[in-house]
Amino acid sequence: MPSAVKKSNANSKRAQPIISVVVPTYNEAQNLPILIPRIASALAKMPHEIIVADDNSPDGTFTVAKNLEKKFPQVKSILRTHNRGLSPSVLDAFAVATGEYLAVIDADLQHDEKILPRFVDKFVAGSDIVIGSRKAEGGGIEGWSALRRFVSWTATQMARILLPGLPSDPMSGFFAIRAKLYYAIAPQINPRGFKILLEIIAHTPKAKIAEVGYVFRPRTHGESKLSGSVILSYLMALYDLRFGKILPIKYIKFSLVGLLGLVVNQSVLFLLKRFAHLTNEIALVPAIEVAIIFNYFLNNLFTFRETRIRGFIANLKGLVLFQVICLFGAYINYATALHLSGFLHVNIYAANFLGILLASFWNYFINSQVIWHR
Repeated sequence: MPSAVKKSNANSKRAQPIISVVVPTYNEAQNLPILIPRIASALAKMPHEIIVADDNSPDGTFTVAKNLEKKFPQVKSILRTHNRGLSPSVLDAFAVATGEYLAVIDADLQHDEKILPRFVDKFVAGSDIVIGSRKAEGGGIEGWSALRRFVSWTATQMARILLPGLPSDPMSGFFAIRAKLYYAIAPQINPRGFKILLEIIAHTPKAKIAEVGYVFRPRTHGESKLSGSVILSYLMALYDLRFGKILPIKYIKFSLVGLLGLVVNQSVLFLLKRFAHLTNEIALVPAIEVAIIFNYFLNNLFTFRETRIRGFIANLKGLVLFQVICLFGAYINYATALHLSGFLHVNIYAANFLGILLASFWNYFINSQVIWHR
């Protein structure tokens, strides 16, 4: 669930907001003073609130947001220092929102805030989710290169293949949802990547979705957040939404770490047998231990990055607990390898591999629920 946040005191005398507009930010100090007045003007005829969720931007975006609160009392500012990212920012802001409808708009001035009142009209007409669409009637894109269009088209087609029945612009970051519907599915939402709308649609198959066309404008200040890591997060999110219930993405990542751990394990085993002339019984012990230490730190950095353990003492405690949990897995590994090699005369390296495979099931399910459980 949402990370620790700091928020400003809301004015209790203001009318209950009809719509809460969430603005996730990172290094948007130049854009925020332009965007907030635009949103306030667009929604001037209805009670609303604007929640700026800033990921501790080094350019002082949060300070800018706090200063804007003085002129615009409907603004709330959230400073986030843990589990940073666009989707977690949105979920944190949703957690403190009080509006009947929850909207998300980027801070880079590329979304058209003037259509926000039409979002509300769609809700009044019975919609559950409203999407600002670049592909619906009246929509379009300005200033994109051919490469950017191709990347967007490819990402959209992948989503359509894996998640049939999507609206015309499932990659939109400009959307709104009924608060009651969001709170009903909130425990199921996984805050990863940068396309939170896909996550919401996947968990609301019966929701009535409406689209409002708008022209996507080019960025004038700041830098695009699109990067290789963002694309990778998107691909993993797609996999998890389509196949996650069958084989969780974290288990895939845990298994990849395990394969690297296997290389470490077998290498240590080979070195100890070849140069130290140790017996199988003795050489297996340090080989398993080195692999366990290696797996802990790589899992902490890669597999469970969102809930990773920080700090020397915390990691030392985590490593000790990891050792205890993996002890039974190590016993499975050790006993299987010795039994297969000693009684069934299986090659020691093949026997060791099978032992590791059996132990991995235990290690993943227990460690994910104890050490890195959100």
